[in-house]
Amino acid sequence: MNIIAWYNSSLSRRISSIFAVLLTILLMVIVFSIYKLRIIDSEMKEVAYIDVPLNQIMGRIEMLQLEQHILLEQFKLKETTDQHKRTPSQEYAYQKRQIKDSLDKAVELIMLNLEQNHIRFERGQHRQLLQEIERYHEHSNQFEQVLGDVLDGQETPLDKKVKLEDLANQLENSAQAILKELNKLTDDTSRYTEKHEQEFYWINIALGLCAIMLGIALTAYIVRFFMLRIARIKQDIQNLDESIKHGETAEYDGLINDDSRALDEFSQLEVELKQMMVRLAQEITNREQVEQQLLILATRDKLTGVYNRHKWDEQLKLQIDLASQGSPLSLILLDIDYFKKINDQYGHAVGDKVLKHLCGLLSNLLRSSDQLFRIGGEEFAILVPLQNGQAALQLAETLRAAVEKSITDVLPAYTVSIGVTQFQTGDTVKSLFNRADQALYCAKAQGRNQVVM
Repeated sequence: MNIIAWYNSSLSRRISSIFAVLLTILLMVIVFSIYKLRIIDSEMKEVAYIDVPLNQIMGRIEMLQLEQHILLEQFKLKETTDQHKRTPSQEYAYQKRQIKDSLDKAVELIMLNLEQNHIRFERGQHRQLLQEIERYHEHSNQFEQVLGDVLDGQETPLDKKVKLEDLANQLENSAQAILKELNKLTDDTSRYTEKHEQEFYWINIALGLCAIMLGIALTAYIVRFFMLRIARIKQDIQNLDESIKHGETAEYDGLINDDSRALDEFSQLEVELKQMMVRLAQEITNREQVEQQLLILATRDKLTGVYNRHKWDEQLKLQIDLASQGSPLSLILLDIDYFKKINDQYGHAVGDKVLKHLCGLLSNLLRSSDQLFRIGGEEFAILVPLQNGQAALQLAETLRAAVEKSITDVLPAYTVSIGVTQFQTGDTVKSLFNRADQALYCAKAQGRNQVVM
């Protein structure tokens, strides 16, 4: 339900919500990056505050070890020095103190960071390093004790050589073990840091790709949304254009909703456009109805509904032009007998009903191609195209007889006199009408209720 409400919400709200999701993902990328950077920073601090000083200390120890080797060789060769220089034993004692001071600094550094929780990983290796340093101190003390005994002359030269060689090897092995542990610790630290950097790299790539895909999806959604809505509006405009072109009323089955809050901007525009099209279609329909009514008023008799005198003049001229090209044409004129008496005796209202009754009766008997006109008060004309005089004479007699027999309870009985003529070569509007009028006059003169050709 929430998805439907979101889909029907405004376009700006939908776009802003999608952008909010995109920005949230980007914020997650930034927060995660900061988190990983803090982890890497702490690891780099360990390298900076522990491993680097340890490396420096152990570098110093290596140099002191080298000096000790030289002093041991001097001692073996029993090289003598003058009174202003330290003896080899004195020099060895001096170097031993320097090594001890350096190792004490390393121990103090490791213990301090262990106590303050600055070492976040590989604590066992740091403690192993401390054990190697303690072992080195033990070997160094033993070596110093044997060296003192040798200097005091308590042992034979062979024993001196063997014992010193053995302790010297042990001392060197202890120093190498310390360096090995330190190198291992540095390598593990580097691998651990590299592992975090790779994780940070790939996760950032994944989150970045998600953000890019979301941006592409947002762009595709907006483009598709615009294209669909514009296509729908364009289709509505084409429908309106087609309806106007063919003179038809446009119909719209689309959504027209007064609640604009449930529609986006394009839907509102579409609804307003459809409403405008409906109003325009209604205006066109109303205009056509008005035009039709005006046409009826201009061409139809207001009382009877048959064609009026204006239409008569137009159609008579047209039919004569067609008859001049060889088409048969006949003309019938009829007049209600004694219509003035009907008006005087029954009133004009009844007279109007008689006129209407006559027009309805005649219209039912005429063909669709025949045209009935009211050209005077009670005088009517019938154009009979594509019929000669004999056919028109038979039609006229049929009409006369139908009027004579049409007796109603509400209207007085009445009859008609009819004159008939047909088009002759060279006839004009006036000559054709005059002949039919003469025939009508003859019918009246002969007693009315007759047909004369």
